[in-house]
Amino acid sequence: MKKFLFIFLVLFSVIAISEELPATSTVAMVNGEEITLSMLNSVADVQKLMVSISQVDQTFFNVLSNTEEGVKLILRYKRAVLEQLIDKYLIVQFAEKYNVRPSEEEVRALIDKQLADYLKKQGIDEKTFNVYLQYANMGTLEDFKNKMYFNTLVNLSIENLFNFVAKDATVTESEAKDYYEKNIEKYSTPTQYDIYIFNFSSKSLAKDVKNRIISGESFDSLAKELKLNDYHYEGLPEGKIFPEKLWMYIKNASEGAILGPINVEDKFYVFKVLKIMPMRSKSFEDVKEDIFKELLNNKKSVIWSNFIENEFKKFKDESKVEIYYEVK
Repeated sequence: MKKFLFIFLVLFSVIAISEELPATSTVAMVNGEEITLSMLNSVADVQKLMVSISQVDQTFFNVLSNTEEGVKLILRYKRAVLEQLIDKYLIVQFAEKYNVRPSEEEVRALIDKQLADYLKKQGIDEKTFNVYLQYANMGTLEDFKNKMYFNTLVNLSIENLFNFVAKDATVTESEAKDYYEKNIEKYSTPTQYDIYIFNFSSKSLAKDVKNRIISGESFDSLAKELKLNDYHYEGLPEGKIFPEKLWMYIKNASEGAILGPINVEDKFYVFKVLKIMPMRSKSFEDVKEDIFKELLNNKKSVIWSNFIENEFKKFKDESKVEIYYEVK
């Protein structure tokens, strides 16, 4: 309780020092639409930030809250938040230009749905959540919904813009087939091997072990005698675990072949290929739907990137933005 009271008093002093304007004051105008200090304070949420900092690093918290430099840093932070806020206002206005700005009813409906889903997952009702919010000094449930409103408006605006500009993107059958043929390995199971394999630091020991295997001794009995582990691999995909040079020998060996010693990176390998399972490819029909989705998403992403880089940039450059919140 004492710590909370201390934090509250310090935060009150920070806010008193840093804010000389009433909450209704305009800190920026974006194409004639105002951003108030109250809106900036809500988004920046310095109080929550400072409480978090105090719990992590009390010294840094003290510097931020008790020194002129610290207060200036907080003001610079809010100035940076304001610039991000301006971009969000521009996004909503940009959506309005293309007649895809979501209505207030749409935004409120989505907020209610998201909140209902969250409360259901947590196993609590709105009344309990409202009590929790007030206990945590986060206002009422209605205050919480209002704070969610702007970000939800921005996110829906982006979603609507994306759907608008990408609605005509299409993928043809020939494009999908061409992609499939050029990326056949992506839709294939690589060649796999069942294999016994030993490695030794001594060439003479490797030779001796190979001779004993050829004479009829099993890999299992030799592994037990020599205390060797990880020597039997089943369904080992080509190119995995072992060096590339060794794989050149494995790939060229026939089933049942016993090879070695093979010197690779100062180790001497002796191995026996038990079974080879050739690469298997899925048919185009089996993966057609996935390919169409992937190519369509790629096309939409390119269209969206070009739209933002060109049209939104042009809109932003031509917009009238006035900022009244300056930090000295």
